Amino acid sequence: MKDLSLYLLDLAQNSLRAGATLIKFHLKELVAEGRLVIEIEDNGKGMTSVEVQQVVDPFFTTQTTRKVGLGLSLFAAAAQRCDGELSITSQPGKGTKLTASFLLHHWDRPPLGDIAGTLIVLIAGNPKVDFIFCYLKEETEYIFDTMKIKEQLQDVPIWNPTVLAFLEEDIKKGLSELEVF
Repeated sequence: MKDLSLYLLDLAQNSLRAGATLIKFHLKELVAEGRLVIEIEDNGKGMTSVEVQQVVDPFFTTQTTRKVGLGLSLFAAAAQRCDGELSITSQPGKGTKLTASFLLHHWDRPPLGDIAGTLIVLIAGNPKVDFIFCYLKEETEYIFDTMKIKEQLQDVPIWNPTVLAFLEEDIKKGLSELEVF
């Protein structure tokens, strides 16, 4: 995959297939440490310890439509290429949390990509699911939370094209103010 936003989209699809109604993305740009940490957490059906051990194997998948599952294995490989790692914690019935770290300025680290577009695609296609996106850079933080947005919208659906266009611009503005790489 060309950029990290596409990995996030793929991993969110895994969460959605697992029945998640809340997906949290936390990206931490730890400049002083030279690390980028990405956490994705959901409240889906979770996995057993055996599944967690197998899930990065490209020939293991819980899907019935195909016999390979490349998303997690590619994400793990991308982190390892950048002197990082991927860890997974999960409990059946409670959800799953992925944590990946990357050397921030490693030449093989994929660019962030179109985070705003990725979030908008997820929201438009899954209006009943809530998404929280948090980007932390040093002491500054940008938070995007669909639960709070839905409260303010009241009777206006979040998938309304005008709302989606506004939200996309808001995300872009929030990230640009942090001078995200």
